Amino acid sequence: MGRGLILGLNQYTHSAAACLLSAEGEVLFLGEKERLTRKKHDGGDVADLVEHALETVGATREDLALVVANNHLFRIDRFHETIAWDTALYSYRESYVSPFNLLPGVKRLEVSHHMAHAWSVMPVVPFDDGLIVVMDGMGSTLQEMQRPGEGYSSEFDLPETDAFQSFPRGLESGNSPAPAFGWREGESVFQFEGLQMQRRFKRWIAEKTPILLHNYGFENMESLGAIYSRVSSHVFGDWNTCGKVMGLAPWASEWDAGGTRKPVLQGPLEDLKVDWERLRKEPAPNGWAEEANRPKYARLAEDLQRDLEDVVLEFLQRQREESGKTKMAFCGGVALNSTLNGRIHREAGFEEVFIPPYPGDQGLAVGCAFYGLHQLAKQSGQDLPAQRKPISPYGGRVPKASDYQDGLQEYGAWLEEAELGEGDLLEVVADAIADNQVVAWFDGPAEFGPRALGNRSIFADPRCGENISRINLAIKKREAFRPFAPTVLNEHAADWFDEVTPSPYMSLTVSVKEDKRALIPAVVHVDGSARIQTLEATAHPKYHALITAFFERTGVPMVLNTSFNIKGEPIVETPREAALSFLQSDLDLLVLGDQLFQKRTFPDPLRGGLIPHAFEGFNAEVVSDAQGESVSTRILARGSTFDVEQLELGLLEACDGATPVQDIITHFAEEWDVEHPALIGGLERLYGMCLISFSEPENE
Repeated sequence: MGRGLILGLNQYTHSAAACLLSAEGEVLFLGEKERLTRKKHDGGDVADLVEHALETVGATREDLALVVANNHLFRIDRFHETIAWDTALYSYRESYVSPFNLLPGVKRLEVSHHMAHAWSVMPVVPFDDGLIVVMDGMGSTLQEMQRPGEGYSSEFDLPETDAFQSFPRGLESGNSPAPAFGWREGESVFQFEGLQMQRRFKRWIAEKTPILLHNYGFENMESLGAIYSRVSSHVFGDWNTCGKVMGLAPWASEWDAGGTRKPVLQGPLEDLKVDWERLRKEPAPNGWAEEANRPKYARLAEDLQRDLEDVVLEFLQRQREESGKTKMAFCGGVALNSTLNGRIHREAGFEEVFIPPYPGDQGLAVGCAFYGLHQLAKQSGQDLPAQRKPISPYGGRVPKASDYQDGLQEYGAWLEEAELGEGDLLEVVADAIADNQVVAWFDGPAEFGPRALGNRSIFADPRCGENISRINLAIKKREAFRPFAPTVLNEHAADWFDEVTPSPYMSLTVSVKEDKRALIPAVVHVDGSARIQTLEATAHPKYHALITAFFERTGVPMVLNTSFNIKGEPIVETPREAALSFLQSDLDLLVLGDQLFQKRTFPDPLRGGLIPHAFEGFNAEVVSDAQGESVSTRILARGSTFDVEQLELGLLEACDGATPVQDIITHFAEEWDVEHPALIGGLERLYGMCLISFSEPENE
C-alpha cells in the first residue's frame, strides 16, 4: 500500500512547480522546474520535476494518493484527452506523455487559478479569519470555470457573501457587456473563516485579441498585473521582469526624466481606466540598450508604480471597511511588488498582512496540494484543521555528499580550499565580508520562490557603496540600476529602518532611517528605501549566527543578500552549478556546505613540466569568409558557448593531457609566429573559462 502522498502541480504554463505533502499535511518537497532545466520561469510538462520530487523523498508513483493541478491557460482534463495523439504528431516533446507527467492510475483533481492561489495561503496564514486578495496578470477563463468536468473545481462551487460583487456586472450570468474573445480572472477577493471560503469580489478582464497572438494577447489585457507586464515588455522586452520596472521607478527624478506626471491607471479598480493611447505611443519599445531611452522608461515606470499603489490601496481600504475584517493575505504576481507591499502594511489599515514567500505562480502548486489534502480528509469523514503556521521556504532538495563530490570532481581543478585557521567557518566568512570580500553561499535545502533567503545567496558588506556596481556588473552581469536587499537581525531592524514590520521573506520595502543611510549605502536604493528581510534566530539559526558575527565585528546588524545566480539564470540548485557560477564571475569566496573555497590562481605556464588538459567533449564552430579567413570562432562545452580567437582554439586542441605546456608555447611561437605573452594570455583566458586545467608531471 502506498504512502498516501498528495502532489500539487502548476503544470503546462510558466513557473511550473511541484509541492509534495504527506498524508498528514507535512510539506515534504517544494520545487520549481526552472531550477532543473536552468531556464528561468520554465513551464510545460513536469515529468523531470515530479521524478525529482519523488526521488528526493524516497517515494514512487505508487505512493501518490492524489494529484491536483492548475493551468491558467486551458483546462488540463481536456488537454489530456488528446495529448498522446498530439505528441505522436510532434506537437509536444515525448516528456509530455511520460508517466511522471501524466501519472496514470493516480486520482486527479483540477482547481481554477485564483482559487488555487487562495488555497496556497488559507491553511497556513497565522490567523483564523480574514480576507484573501489575489491580483495577477491573468487567471482562468470564465468559460472554462463555468464548464463542468469530473474532478474540476472553481470558485463557482463556493458560496458568496451578501456583499459579493462581480465586474463587469452581469457577466457571470451570461450578459456580456462588450465584444471580447473571452474573459479571464483579473482580481479576486475571498473571505474566509477557518477553512470555509466565500466569494467577496471579482473583476474579469476581456481578451481583446486572439489567444494565438504573441503571449496569448497578454499585453492587451487590463488586469493590474497585465498592465505592469505590458510596461515590463516595453522597457526590457520581457513580460516577466516586473521587478526591474519597480526598481527602475525611483530613478525618474534622479535621471531628470522630465515631463509632467501623467497617470497610466486611474481607479477605482471596479471601473479601472487605462491610458492605452499613452502606452501605444510610448517610444522605443525594447530599446534598453540605447541609454538615451532610459529617462523616459524611468518616467513611465514611476507613473505606473504610483498608479498601482494608489489604486490598490484605495481598493483594500474599502474592502477592509466594508467587510469588517482586520487581517488579510495577499498573493498573485502583483504581491511580488515589495514597494506596494510596504505601503499596504503601513497604510491599508489591517492589523496583520500575510504575504507568502511564493506569491507568484509557483505558489499554485502549494494551493493545489493543500486543496487536495483537505478534499481527501472530507471524503474520509475527517475534519482536518488548518495548520495556521506558514510553511518553510526552505523546501527544496538537501544536497547529498555525492552532489558535493560531483561538483568538486568537475570544477575542483579551478578551486582551492581556503584555510580556516583557528576560527570556524562562520567566523572566517564574517571576517571576509567585513574585509569587503563578496561571498557566495550554498548550503542546505533550496529556497522555494523568487527570493534567496540565506541558502542560495551572495553576501557582501552593506557599508561599501561600490558593491552595488561590482555585484551588478562584474558578478551578476545585469543592469547597473538594480538595488540590493539587506538581511537584518529582526531584533535590530527598528534601529535602522522606519515603520518596520516583520518581513521574513524579503517581501516589503521600507524607508532607511536618514541618519543610517550613509552607513549602509550598498543596500539603500536611490529613493532612500530598502527591501528588507528580517531574520529571527529560530527561522535560520546558522544565517542568524553569521550576521551576528558580522555585527560583532562592524556594529552593523545586517549583510547585503542577493540571489546566487547570474543574469538570465535561475538561482543555483546544485553544487556543480554553484561552482560554475562562482568561477565565471568576480566572486571572492565560495561556501559549499561546510567547506570554503577560493579560485585557484592561474599558474606560471613557463614553470617546468606543467601538463595542460583540455575539457573533454568540447566542440568547435569556425565561420570563415569567402577567402577562407576566420570570421568567428566558438567553443561549445557544458551547454555554454564561448567566443574565442582562432589562436585560443588552436591552443585548446593542443592541450592533450600529455604535452608539457612549455612545448606547446614553443611550438605556437615558432609555427604561428606569436610572442610568448600573447600565448600565455590565450592560455589564461581558456583557464578562466574552465576549458583547460593543469597537472604536475608524473614522477618517473
